[in-house]
Amino acid sequence: MTQTKTQNFTNHAYTPRMTQVAGLPAIVALILLGVEMFRHPSMQNLALICLAFSVMVLVAISRAYTVRLQDRIIRLEMLLRLERLGHGSDFPRLSTRQLVALRFASDAELPDLVGQTLTKNFTADQIKRAVSDWQADLHRT
Repeated sequence: MTQTKTQNFTNHAYTPRMTQVAGLPAIVALILLGVEMFRHPSMQNLALICLAFSVMVLVAISRAYTVRLQDRIIRLEMLLRLERLGHGSDFPRLSTRQLVALRFASDAELPDLVGQTLTKNFTADQIKRAVSDWQADLHRT
């Protein structure tokens, strides 16, 4: 993903268009085939419904695996950053969602923000709102 504008809290969310492009026709096909199956039950229509449903499931699985892998990479990145900044012992106490949100903080503000997150149990949204020196993530998938 490439962006030309500056990334911040209000515009950092990424919506993968290709997942929608793949999923929308499968949903439409499933609905149309369901109507056709209701009107004219047949093994062929049932098979087509199963195929359309399988495509929807594969699109969902593909997106879920991509997000999960990305979260694992961010966790590794954050472990390395926290270790480098002398706060590696805090890593196990942070949830994945918190680590993903902390990823946007600069190295200068990260230790203090980690401390606040642990003492006040910040949510991901609260962490992102507290970041003052936003570090863009321009490589989301």
